[in-house]
Amino acid sequence: MQSMVKYEYRKLWNWVSIAAVIAMCILSTLHTFIYLNMKGQWRAIDTNGEIVSGLGSYRALREACKEIEGIIDDEYLKNLMERYAVSADKQYLDENRGFLGTGGMTKYMYPNYFINYAYFSYYMSNGNNKMGLDYDFLKSEESFYQKYREAIKEQLIYENQYAGLVKYTNTQIEVLDQKIADIDTPVEVAYCQGISNFMNWYDLEYPIFFVVLAFALSCTYAKDSPSGVSELTISTVKGRKKNFRARWIAGNLFAASVYFIFIGVLLIEHGVVASFSGFRASAQTYWFDCIFNFNIGTGMVLKIIGGLLGSLVFANASMLLSGIFKNSKVASVSAILVIAALSKMSNTYSQIKLFYPLQFSTDAIVKNFFIIGEALIPYSVVVLFLTVLYIAVFALLISRIYKKYHLN
Repeated sequence: MQSMVKYEYRKLWNWVSIAAVIAMCILSTLHTFIYLNMKGQWRAIDTNGEIVSGLGSYRALREACKEIEGIIDDEYLKNLMERYAVSADKQYLDENRGFLGTGGMTKYMYPNYFINYAYFSYYMSNGNNKMGLDYDFLKSEESFYQKYREAIKEQLIYENQYAGLVKYTNTQIEVLDQKIADIDTPVEVAYCQGISNFMNWYDLEYPIFFVVLAFALSCTYAKDSPSGVSELTISTVKGRKKNFRARWIAGNLFAASVYFIFIGVLLIEHGVVASFSGFRASAQTYWFDCIFNFNIGTGMVLKIIGGLLGSLVFANASMLLSGIFKNSKVASVSAILVIAALSKMSNTYSQIKLFYPLQFSTDAIVKNFFIIGEALIPYSVVVLFLTVLYIAVFALLISRIYKKYHLN
């Protein structure tokens, strides 16, 4: 069986799939280095209060951020307000409208945005007007974190109602209150722009990775491909069963292999440009309404794992389409149409989108949850359950199709 899997896996690395993977890597690299090097777009305020543009802005920002990294406690808040009030950064933001909304970066955006969320809650956005520190609740660490927890609760309840879901019951609100109260404070803030860039580019390019799978796996159970089904592979009942399993295992291994190539390219690109400092920073300083206790690095890993699970689901869906249509061209076009439909349906507020494999890699896996009775279930657990369910159903359907597979 092992030799059959290796044989089927090698067949999937044909000129079409290799070309698709190479194109994906080239597109990703060009997207990163050309876009992030746009001097009129990306710029940062360095330690001397000067503007640095292009790729060099990230290294300048990292160096400047050494001043603001730390634990946000009473002493930190006091020092932050004093330093920011006389900083070149504040003066520049006051005089240049739109800086932070047009690719501008300053070391103060990390702590100041987090603090401003406590005031704005679900109205929070980026921009110069969300950088102020003139709030009464900053007089003490205790009053700040109390205000912060109130902002999280306000946003979560608002989003639940805005999404058209049933309002939280009193019992569910008590569960939510307890979870919010258990958030570890004081939080730690640090430079994390490399991680942020990686996750932003990852979200943008993840559907492109799905397109690569659509082209590569459309031949798995097709008749019209050299790597597809032939008369020899289905000549016996025993051979047909083993061949189905070998193709299915090889298809999933191929999807995982290409996924790690996709992730590896992104990690190299953004590690080189902006580094991956800031893994230890609290998740709440990036995902303001996150109620789970882990750091930004763990959140990044969760997104990568979620993306792997989503890719395996889509790989099985692509192989199923290959078996249904038995034509690689029709199967690949159908799979691409599915990607387009999922992408469009994902741009809604409906919580149904959380059941789509494209959503498994989004920020939802880091911060979303479901409250069932008195149990709060993280979305990451739901993603794992859905992955097992989807793959099992798709594999069952493929096996039934393959049992009745006829070449003529």
